[in-house]
Amino acid sequence: MANSMVQPFEGPYELDYQPLQGTLVYVAHGAMRGVRREKAGWPKVELELAAKLPLHAQALHVSPTLYTEISTLTGKLTEVRVLKEQVERLLEVLDDTEVHLEDTRESLVGHVVESARRTAKRSDPGMVVAFEEAIRYHGQVGRLAAKRRLLNEEAAAAAAAAAAAEAEAEAEAENTQ
Repeated sequence: MANSMVQPFEGPYELDYQPLQGTLVYVAHGAMRGVRREKAGWPKVELELAAKLPLHAQALHVSPTLYTEISTLTGKLTEVRVLKEQVERLLEVLDDTEVHLEDTRESLVGHVVESARRTAKRSDPGMVVAFEEAIRYHGQVGRLAAKRRLLNEEAAAAAAAAAAAEAEAEAEAENTQ
């Protein structure tokens, strides 16, 4: 990963979900089926409810505090959505940081392996033994790639042989007719 592509995270470094204590819930797997979600047009409905529900609550036979409950839930939803956005951003930053740190560490391990190989070649063959695990670890991608190439070559050769055998069988069938 190129260092010019890496930007420091500006925060926030703390997420406070204490105000949502008593609000946050865990829903069992499968229990979300059939739940009702916010639909398009909610802001207009909210304005209408704020203006008209307190005036008509008695005629509707609903509690005069019903709009207060709806308003409170709307506020909690806003808090949850803000926190959710922060958590999603933090998860993205954590994923990026994990990749960056792994890349940096792998580069340093590669440097050690290259130095051990160079030292073993020039002056101290024991360095290969001393860093045997690191050398094996660092080279596994190359070994897997070589193994994959060999398997692909064998598969291609087998496919070519099968195609040749099929072509030969077709030619023989044409000759017998």
